[in-house]
Amino acid sequence: MITTRMLTARTAFRQPRVATAAAWLMIGLGSLGLSACGGGGGSDSSPLVPAPVPEPLKLIAPPTTAGTLGQNGEAAQDSVKATTAAAANLVRRSEDPSNLFLPFGELMSGRQNSHKPSAAEPERRKILETTTVSCSSLGISVIRNCSGSIVVDTNVSNSATSLPAGSYISMRFDKISGIVDGQSLSIDGGMRIDFLTAISNLDNPGNNVRLQLSFDKLSASGGGESFGPVTAVALLEVDGQGKPSLTLNGVQYAGLNELSVTDANNYSLGHSKLRSAHWSDSKAFVDTQFSNWQTSNGRPLQGSSATLTAGKDSALITVESSSSSQVSYRVQLNSGGVAKSYQVLASYSGSTVSYSVKAL
Repeated sequence: MITTRMLTARTAFRQPRVATAAAWLMIGLGSLGLSACGGGGGSDSSPLVPAPVPEPLKLIAPPTTAGTLGQNGEAAQDSVKATTAAAANLVRRSEDPSNLFLPFGELMSGRQNSHKPSAAEPERRKILETTTVSCSSLGISVIRNCSGSIVVDTNVSNSATSLPAGSYISMRFDKISGIVDGQSLSIDGGMRIDFLTAISNLDNPGNNVRLQLSFDKLSASGGGESFGPVTAVALLEVDGQGKPSLTLNGVQYAGLNELSVTDANNYSLGHSKLRSAHWSDSKAFVDTQFSNWQTSNGRPLQGSSATLTAGKDSALITVESSSSSQVSYRVQLNSGGVAKSYQVLASYSGSTVSYSVKAL
């Protein structure tokens, strides 16, 4: 028989989400939660020729060369625009219905709970070798009346207790459907997990872990949400302090678990961070580090701050005052040991924003 330990993927986003339900299936199967009782048997049908996810598309990472910021009024205004754009980017990523990546970051950084195995369940944790299993056989309690099948292909032995770098698990979801929180769920398409670093303990992956997640025409619907088909490649990393980051489509996101989001106009970013291409040089990167950045009704609140870093240059941006019609920013530009400060006023008229700058 096939059994899974139950893992709790804690997210900072509103529930339920179709992405989280989909990730339950993926975590239950492929991300260190699958046990095979009785020597790897127990699939509900004869083994089929697996349909693994094709070799993944190339990961699109941010540039590796640091940019520059400059020290003038235009640089101050551009820094404010880049900061608000980075905040919106973080919120969009956290709220994207196709966000299947985040629960893996929670899992790989050790934020997980396991049920105690019953007397009939082996203590060992094994990954199933190439086979086809039905959704109902997985016993994932958060998904009721689960139907459909999943083809699993891996280069990991089913007796493995650890994973060397280069291990992979490929899954093909075939018309998965079920009930989650009283609402219907469906999933179809493929996924592949490539372990770029070794995992010495399957029950506690720990820190300094890197995974590449690839999706091939993956789609899902449920609870009034739907996405796909999605074909994408993401890099998940957990650093030495257990903090996960996500790289996707040329942007690296960190601290997504610190976000508190009501909607696109009302949110708090905590200490989230984003690395992306420079606004005027696509071959250079800029880091944006937020410090308790809060937005209400589409306006950053007084006291919110962020720091842009590009090589040896930096810009400290602080919201000094905020109203529905105007937001005042103080921008301190630092370069070569010299600091210059500017006031940037953002004035709102309907959906139009205009800016004015003066030196301080």
